[in-house]
Amino acid sequence: MTGFIGEYNCKLDAKGRLSLPAGLRKQLDPADQDQFVVNRGLSGNLNLYPLSEWTRVMDKLRKLNRFNAKNLKFVRMFQQGAMQIAIDANGRLLIPKSLMKHAGISKEIVLSANIDQFEIWDKDSYNKLMKEDWSEFADLAEEVMGNLGGDDA
Repeated sequence: MTGFIGEYNCKLDAKGRLSLPAGLRKQLDPADQDQFVVNRGLSGNLNLYPLSEWTRVMDKLRKLNRFNAKNLKFVRMFQQGAMQIAIDANGRLLIPKSLMKHAGISKEIVLSANIDQFEIWDKDSYNKLMKEDWSEFADLAEEVMGNLGGDDA
């Protein structure tokens, strides 16, 4: 997989179901068309993983020494509330109410690509985050990406 791209404004129905946008579905591997895992994000959002990508993440977590207290705490917190969800016959995902509450999601959301997963944000929270001072972005890019070498982006 080369990575997901895109940002999608969506609305949940009254039951908390999300219709996956066509642009997102086109990016999914055929094996990942109907099974996902959703969990709590690190920034007040939710993460939506195709099942195959969730499996890769779990493989990494299995390598951690869970006798180390920090590792054990991280694994617990990372998996807290995580749920496998399936696409229904109408192409919708039911977002668990407990996770919606965690992320402050009501009806309008943004699905934002994040390399190998999608972040699910309450629309207002996402818009607020994206309005942060972008004047620091160049410094952040240099700090994060500057040591990688290779071709310029």
